[in-house]
Amino acid sequence: DTDRSGPLLDPEQQRLLDALNDQAALAIERIRLAADLDRVRLNAETEKLRAALLTSISHDLRTPLASILGAASSLDSYDALLNAEGRRELLATIREEAERLNRFVANLLDMTRLEAGALAPRRVPADLGEIAGSALARAATILQHHSVTLEVAPDLKLAMLDDVLVEQAVFNLLDNAAKYTPPGSRVAIAVGGEAGWLWLRVTDEGPGLAVQDAERVFDKFTRFHAGDRTRPGTGLGLAIARGFVEAMGGTIAAASRTDRSGAIFTMRFPAAEMKQGEAVREKTIGSAANETLEG
Repeated sequence: DTDRSGPLLDPEQQRLLDALNDQAALAIERIRLAADLDRVRLNAETEKLRAALLTSISHDLRTPLASILGAASSLDSYDALLNAEGRRELLATIREEAERLNRFVANLLDMTRLEAGALAPRRVPADLGEIAGSALARAATILQHHSVTLEVAPDLKLAMLDDVLVEQAVFNLLDNAAKYTPPGSRVAIAVGGEAGWLWLRVTDEGPGLAVQDAERVFDKFTRFHAGDRTRPGTGLGLAIARGFVEAMGGTIAAASRTDRSGAIFTMRFPAAEMKQGEAVREKTIGSAANETLEG
């Protein structure tokens, strides 16, 4: 072997190596900066959610509590001066605000379950029309000033879902419609099926949605329309509805109506391999039947 002395690399090779080192250093720096930026964005988003949650709690927890305390104090202080109607009104206030408070706490607990991955849906063949009816019965009080229709297509297959979670998801859609539509407007619920899927649609006559908001409406703490801070609620209802539906292998989407102002929310679930024994026909809850809701 012949001993070789001098540099291992010629000048051209050294320049190439230096250039590669510079590129690697730049790439590493870009990765570090991107990671730093992601951390900043995550911290900002976390702070935003924290602020939204604190704002929600300060308003949506204290408001019903204040109403309950006020009504209870009136009953205690002026019981001898109140007639039967006055007592009924105060008791109704306590009951309604307690139900509102219960919905608020339930939404927080549901979102906690979703984020913790603690949700375990029990998917069985279920009647989506009956579930819609149950959700509507629960929503009777909050929809008492609306005209509500429920239409279920005949001879539908059953859907594979967890009836408890779906009922809550449908209730959340109805609660959203009650908050964002004017009194006296129509809320329509329809249930049908096609191509191996069952669908449930809630249509309202509210302000509708901008195209860019059709997906964002399901984000936590999201509210779009002016004056939303005066509306009750956590801004979690639609996010929870999406979490429940998707946990069962279903889909949920929002869009604006094309025939008039208003929004359409549609859930879809895989059909089970059997049919209902009994068809359910359209029934209207409103007009004369609205006495039940308003009572």
